[in-house]
Amino acid sequence: MNDSHNKTLEVNKRQKEFYNDTNKHKNVATKIWSKLRNGTLHKYTNDLDLKNKVYTEHKLWLGDLKDKKVLDLGCLRGNHLSLYMAQNAKEYVGVDLSDVAIAELNEKLNKADCRNATGIAVDFLSADFKHSNFDIIYAYGVLHHFEDFDLLINKLKEKLSKNGIIISYDPLETSLPIKIARMAYRPFQSDKDWEWPFTKATLKKLDSTFTIVEKRGILGRSKYGMLLNYLPLSSAFKSGKIQNMINKDWNAKQWTAIYSCMHVTMLLRKK
Repeated sequence: MNDSHNKTLEVNKRQKEFYNDTNKHKNVATKIWSKLRNGTLHKYTNDLDLKNKVYTEHKLWLGDLKDKKVLDLGCLRGNHLSLYMAQNAKEYVGVDLSDVAIAELNEKLNKADCRNATGIAVDFLSADFKHSNFDIIYAYGVLHHFEDFDLLINKLKEKLSKNGIIISYDPLETSLPIKIARMAYRPFQSDKDWEWPFTKATLKKLDSTFTIVEKRGILGRSKYGMLLNYLPLSSAFKSGKIQNMINKDWNAKQWTAIYSCMHVTMLLRKK
């Protein structure tokens, strides 16, 4: 085990403490960012039903799960699709650093009578995580938590079965306005040690390591629709313009078109 691996495991111990604390001690900067993200931006994305658009796409990518072994990576107490995967997969393993969150997940799995499903509180990168040969690794808002991305990539490849897939959803730091905002905020961020939004270099590594079957951009051009909503124009006109922006982000084929987005979701296949 090299120094970088040891450093990552130590960071993950602090991350576990952070997520085990249900009354997290967020500093002022983190609270302001959370209010913006969970307030104005959250309302905007909810009004446009963007999250459900992502979840619907993820279900399509998951496909028929009856013969699949699924790893729900960094699932905390269960994400939007955790129970769906647990109820339909041949085998489901939910993994998170937080033992408090995993205890809650296991309660949900038991109540739903998911007999081939379990939650495990363990560090995915540690030798303690013995499971392997996963057909699907579902990583919603997880992959950007690793500073040493090469270490993560190697572990993902190790844990995937032949032709196994990864479904990911992560924030981006590839557009200049977002990068500037994050740079101004990052020094004051409570969880900065494990928040590493994808850069162009990160995307390049994923592109060279895995076969990228699908990629979808979220909140690229369409993030400016928040400003459009304040203009004295008809609702139908504004709605049409914003929907057109959403479709262009979602159907972008080139990386250059993805770079303006705040988030990206991808379907990756092991080569």
